[in-house]
Amino acid sequence: MTTLIIGATGNVGRHLTASLARTELPVRALTRRPDAAGFPAGVQAVGGDLTDPESLRVALDGVDSVFLLWPFRSAEGAAPVIETIAKYARKVVYLSAFSVRDDVSPAENGVWGEIEDLIRRSGVDWTFLRAGGFATNTLGWAGQIRTGDVVRAPYAGAQRSLIHEADLAAVAVVALTEAGHTGQSYILTGPATVSQADQVRIIGETIGRPLRFEEQPPEEARAQMLAMWGNAEFVDRALAHWASIVTEPEPVVDTVEQLTGRPARTFADWAADHAADFRSTGDVAEAYVGALRRGALAETMPLLAPDMVRVAPLEGVAEVAGLEEIMANAQRLTADYEIHEVTADGPFLGDGAGEQFAVKFTFDQTHKPSGVRRSARKLTLYTVQGGRIVREEVAYVDAPSA
Repeated sequence: MTTLIIGATGNVGRHLTASLARTELPVRALTRRPDAAGFPAGVQAVGGDLTDPESLRVALDGVDSVFLLWPFRSAEGAAPVIETIAKYARKVVYLSAFSVRDDVSPAENGVWGEIEDLIRRSGVDWTFLRAGGFATNTLGWAGQIRTGDVVRAPYAGAQRSLIHEADLAAVAVVALTEAGHTGQSYILTGPATVSQADQVRIIGETIGRPLRFEEQPPEEARAQMLAMWGNAEFVDRALAHWASIVTEPEPVVDTVEQLTGRPARTFADWAADHAADFRSTGDVAEAYVGALRRGALAETMPLLAPDMVRVAPLEGVAEVAGLEEIMANAQRLTADYEIHEVTADGPFLGDGAGEQFAVKFTFDQTHKPSGVRRSARKLTLYTVQGGRIVREEVAYVDAPSA
């Protein structure tokens, strides 16, 4: 049973692709750039573009089921895409929205209702995952948080039951691989409602910096959203919804637990998983140096990118790439030393911080073969991208020798 994932490079799609790959069932992932997709081993990257339905035929050939995430804010162009899917696949699992109602027309339900209607009329077996707000939408605040302590947005009191993208992927796996879900429309939410102001507070607690929500006038927000999204109907629907849930919170259901056997992840769980997306260079620097001073090396690991690079010409190997290799190199370098104490001065950040910070380290150490005890000093420059350290450049004040 081969499954094609449409939307494989997005937040939900990445989780779904990885989860289906672990089932060892045949998986294809649609992408406009198969050579640059970076999917897990065993996943076949196939080229195609939703704006060109004919380009989907090769990807769909031999496919039994399709996961569909429609990425556009209107259903324009969807009909020929779904017609093409229906010619090849027998089953479609569509990621819809919990705002869709069965007692109104497709047009009144917006793009999600129109896509659902097209799928129903195509003749395929279908399952609709009517998701609440994606927790990943709060990544829209990341720029404000990385550069300051205030988030400006409308409706601080809007009570949202945001859902973790990993939970949506887990439900999609069930719907795609298990029997009994044809013709079902599942409402999916997080486990509790959290106001937008509290979402900001939780993110701040996660990254170790107090954050504050500042109410933005709706008309100002509307102008910004129109400039970004370009769809007045979509913007007005969003603002009207946020206004309504200040006094009538979004619903909370336990469908995720019913279908997957485990409770939905909380917003705090999501914030912890995405802390790097919100951290500024200063946040990373303070957290990294603080953990080193406490001797809590395990706490530094989430701050280091798996593919980080270490540049230290005086250590024998000019450049080491990859966190595992860097750790192995550190063990090699310290094998002949008993380290009594490490002092970290800093972090030192320039005006505006940018992407870099520096730390001065002083090592009180004994060279075990010779018995010589001495201090060694080095200055390390770190580069931060995406909330993680991606590069360290080491300059020794005292050469690394006995």
